[in-house]
Order: sequence, then C-alpha cells, then structure tokens
Amino acid sequence: MQPLRILILTNLYPPQAIGGYERAIADYAKILHQRGHQVLVLTSDTQKHKVNYIRDNLEPPVKSCFNLTGTWSNGKALWFSPEEVVPINSQNKTILNAEIQNFQPQVCLAGNIDFLGLELLQIILSSGIPIAHYVMNANPGYFPEETPQTPDYKYITCSNWLKEHLQTQGYPTESTQTIYPGAAVTEFYQPELPPRDRLRIAYASLVMPYKGADILIAALSLLETLGIEFTATIAGGNFQPEFVEALQEMVELEGLTEKIKFPGVLSREELKQLYRTHNVLVFPSRFAEPFGISQIEAMAAGLTLVTSATGGAKEIVEHQVDGLVFESENPLDLADILSTLPQFPEEWQAITRQGQQRALSEFNQTKTVEQLESVFQELITNN
Repeated sequence: MQPLRILILTNLYPPQAIGGYERAIADYAKILHQRGHQVLVLTSDTQKHKVNYIRDNLEPPVKSCFNLTGTWSNGKALWFSPEEVVPINSQNKTILNAEIQNFQPQVCLAGNIDFLGLELLQIILSSGIPIAHYVMNANPGYFPEETPQTPDYKYITCSNWLKEHLQTQGYPTESTQTIYPGAAVTEFYQPELPPRDRLRIAYASLVMPYKGADILIAALSLLETLGIEFTATIAGGNFQPEFVEALQEMVELEGLTEKIKFPGVLSREELKQLYRTHNVLVFPSRFAEPFGISQIEAMAAGLTLVTSATGGAKEIVEHQVDGLVFESENPLDLADILSTLPQFPEEWQAITRQGQQRALSEFNQTKTVEQLESVFQELITNN
C-alpha cells in the first residue's frame, strides 16, 4: 500500500509504561515506521512509570508533549482536581492542534486515552482525520453516551470477548473489528525448548491482586507439600508494594524463599532471558482479561502456557491441545495441572510445540499491522 502519514495518540509510551498495552502500541508504531509510513507518536511525559526500555534508531519520532489529568495509585485511577484539569486540558488541546497543523496526518491510531480525554479525539475528528481506536482495556476511556457518532471513528478490539463486553455496556459496536494484538514472536522464539528436567515456572505480569500471583503461590505451596521439584520467578511491576510484601511473607512462612524469586519489573531483554531459563508460564488472572500478551510471548519462547483463560485470554489457547486451562481462583486445580506435566513428558512436549506454532502463526505482530493497514485504508477511502 501507499505510505501514509499516521498519527499515534496514547497516554503512555515506552520507556514509560504500565503493562502490555503501551508496549503493543510502541511495537505497532515501530513496525509501521519500518514499513515506510510516516509515523508521529504523541504521548505524555510521565516519569513515574518509567521502565527499562531503550529506544533505538528504528523508532518513529516520539513527542512526549502532553500532561495527564490524573494518575494511578494502588491500582486505581485518580483524577486531579477540576482546578488542575482545566489548564492541563487547554494546554494539551493547543499542542495537539499545532501538531496536526504541522504533520497533516491522514489517519490516527489511538491507544489508551485515560487521563488524556475524549476531547483530543474530537479535535482530531473535527480536523477531518479518521480514527482507529485500538481498545485493550475494559472500556475505551469514556462513557457509552459520549461515543463519537461518525463513521470516521472505528473501534478495534483486542479480542472477541472485549467486543461483546463493550456491546453489553452500551457502546456502539456495529463496525467494531477484532484484531488480536499479537506479540513480537520472532524476537521471543527459541528453536530449542527450555529444559524440562523439573518445573521451572514463570509469572510475568503486574503483581497485583487481580492478576492472581497469590493463587500461583498457593499452588506452589501445594507442590512443595507433594514433594514435586520446582523453582519459580514472579516478575512484574506493581502499584501496591504492600501486596508484594504480603506475597513475600507468605513465601517465607512456607519455607520457599530459595525456590521463589521476585525480580520486579523486567525489560524485554530480561524477559527473554527469563523465558530461556523457565519452561512453564502460569497466567493466573482472576479478572476478565481483555487479552494477555505475555501468554503469546511465552508460547513463542517455548514455554507451556497454563492459564485461567478469563475473558479474552480464553481465545489464545485450546485446553490440552496448545496449552492448559485451570479453573480461575482454584490453586488446587492449578497445582494438579502443574504436577501432571513431569509425569507425562511426551504430552508435555507436544502441547508446548503446538502452543509455540500457534503463537508464531496466529499471533504475530506483522499480521496485526497488516490488518491495521487495511483498516486505515478503509477509513481514509470512506472519509
């Protein structure tokens, strides 16, 4: 297709990130740039959420020019006072208008607009620029009745579950298209499966109550009682240090400090190294996940996915074919599934290989970006 001028609008952009949403948008920006499109990323400068991430010369131009109208604390969104929000919104709108005038985008890819606000999307639309809004949270960042009523605005959802969830909330989803976000599977791919001499279990997500790390630790305690050999790493950032401290105390009380480690948030390179030294990823989320990108990364790396398959996460794996599903919030069921893997090594290997092939073929980011390009072209043509 002909190169396009693509504006990307999102609240956080690596090296400032919270989870997979920000990293996914950054990956798409980079791939679109490499495919010859002119890409400009507009985001905020929020040092509080800086992570280990190094931008390289393959990245598109990124302007961290916005200020957010709130923050995240203890896993909750907290808005600033109206007195603080009004001047921030005014400044953000002035900046956006100037950037539109200078860049003259043909289409916009919107990511997470929490604390940026719907008003910025309305400015883009009023400038005659269609928007593909890639929604990877439980809602698009505003109430259903506030949805822009124009064919120039289109939702893209990261799973069919999320599309249905938006519909039940009252968002108009007639033109909504599901495009799986995929992962950088070729980067994570390992031709040799990790050693399976014993269970080497990884957790790679936010370490928050709704993500279920405590369920995993309860299951690991049961494995210890059964005398099953394992080591485990619980990696990820958090907004509630007291929750991580409680998990560490639980581990100490169970006498598992030599077996379970907490390295904190990992960079992509550190995450690859984690996957090289582990053979199972447990995804124990207790809330309805819109998707769950870390599952794809681990599958591509040759880890066996054991997941609670809540929400859109259930679309990633077929139980006992290319992964294993346990009952959400049930550590007994999780421990039972984990304990069977070493007992049936051939089946363990077969499921792992199937999972790896599924990740590579169905959830690669090149496929995602090609689908995004089709949406962009459709919006521009109909504009």
